[in-house]
Formats: sequence, structure tokens, C-alpha cells
Amino acid sequence: MSESTEGTEATEAAEAQRGLIVVNKPMGLTSRRALDQVERRLEVGPLGHCGTLDPLATGVLVLVVGKARKIQDLIVRSEKEYDVVVTFGARSDTDDAEGEIIPTDPPAEPVALEQIEAALGQFRGEIMQVPPTYSAVKVDGRRMHREARKGKPIEAKPRPVVVHSLDVTEYEWPRLRMMLRCSSGTYARAIARDLGAALGVGGYMSALVRTRVGNLTLEDACEPEQVELDSIRGIEAALSEFARLNVPLQQRHMLMRGQALHTPPGFPAVDPCFAWVDDKVVASIAFIDGGTKYRTKRLLV
Repeated sequence: MSESTEGTEATEAAEAQRGLIVVNKPMGLTSRRALDQVERRLEVGPLGHCGTLDPLATGVLVLVVGKARKIQDLIVRSEKEYDVVVTFGARSDTDDAEGEIIPTDPPAEPVALEQIEAALGQFRGEIMQVPPTYSAVKVDGRRMHREARKGKPIEAKPRPVVVHSLDVTEYEWPRLRMMLRCSSGTYARAIARDLGAALGVGGYMSALVRTRVGNLTLEDACEPEQVELDSIRGIEAALSEFARLNVPLQQRHMLMRGQALHTPPGFPAVDPCFAWVDDKVVASIAFIDGGTKYRTKRLLV
């Protein structure tokens, strides 16, 4: 068999799959470059990613293959978990170690752990957060980071995010390490910035590891340069946390055709919800007729 034939077959095999690749993004590499590296290795055409990581950050970067791109937005909105390191006694124009580090003047005095624990209370639950000046958030149609690089920084209005948990794991002045579990759209470096301000000592994020996206963890991840076709996981790995309606095999063709099916008695009409057949996700579904019936909203096969 020729090399070109083998390459074509590998590409067709990958394109026929719909799945996820969980990558451990290295420090210093942009999410886009990590994605490009995986694309070149697999030769499967364009992939999608489910939420970027800054070059400084490492950890879970979820890539989507084929029809898995249909659930890309859902994975982007999944809960995230981070291992965050904050350095006190200085500020950064980017709120992290990539920016210009400006020590406080006069130098900040060490803060007791009890003071930090007390201050952290205001950063738990549903909070209002101002995105960093160097972020991808749009203000009046303009990306904040692009305007900042032009020397025309703009400030976004505070927006609601949810911090499910924020716990200290290590502390030795001036470094604080925390585990953060939060909603999509939460900026860990904004928490570092605001915590430093609340304590009156300044602070910036000096390290970040994303340890989880939804139920996909760092233990599931492989290095970009080690990704192979068998690194592609089924979308079931990401969707097992959502509502599941098991559909008999003999009704699969009805799902495929978009026909209405009767909802099992007592099954809650929730969104999102996915139809599974023989332990495989076939479609996202929408409930109709007051929840007594459902039909395919989006096929995933």
C-alpha cells in the first residue's frame, strides 16, 4: 500500500469519527498553536477547541473532531476547575505574569492567612467581575486586548460569574495557591487582581493549570506531540453529566428522521438532554407537547 493511500485512509477514518481530544497544553504555547499541532499530526482537517488557555497557562484543552463540533458550545459553557497561584506585593497590567510587573510602593507587608481566608468570602458564589484589560471580551464591538495593545485600553462593565468553590491549598508569603471551581467566563487572573486589591497589597496570577472541563480531567489528557487517532474519545465522555434518555434500538430510525416519540412517564423535560441508543449518543432532543413527546433537535451521528 502506498504512503498516499495510507494517509487517505487515515484521514477518512478520523473524519468518520466524532469525538474529543483532551490535550495537556504546555506553557508558552497558545491554544491555537496547540490545536494546529494536533491537526498536522492527525491530518483530519479543521478541529474546534472548547475554550482557550492563555500562553502562561497549562492544562486541559478540549478539541472536537467531526460532528462533535455540534456540541462545542456546550462544552465551552461547562464548569471549569483550576489550580491557581497568586503572587502578592505587585500588580500586572495583564493581571498575570506575562505583563509588566509593578511592585507596590511602599513594599507590601506580609498578610496573615486568616486575613486572606476572610477576604476570599467575597469571591465565592455569584459575583460581579470586571474582565482583565487584556482579554478577548468585546466592548462596543472591539476586543479589549487589541485596544490595549494599541495603547487605548478600555474597561468592560462588571458581569456575573459563579465561583462554586475557592480554597487555599498552600500559602507562604508572597505566594498563595488555590483550587478554583467556577462557571465558564470566570477569569482566574481577575480574582488574583481583585484579591490583592481587597487585601491592599496588590496581586497577580503567576501560574495557572486548568485541571478539569466538565468531567474531562487532566488525567484524561495527552501531550500535543503525542496525539494519535486512538487519542480521540467518544463524545459520551463529555455528555455523561447531562440528562440522558435511553431510546430502544428499534426506535433509532425514528430519531434519525426527526419523528416525535413519546416521553417515558415521569421523565423531566430538561434542556439540554441527549438521546442514547446502546450506550451511544445519537442526538440532542427537544421536548414538545408539554413534555409528553420529544424529537431530535440536532443529530450527532
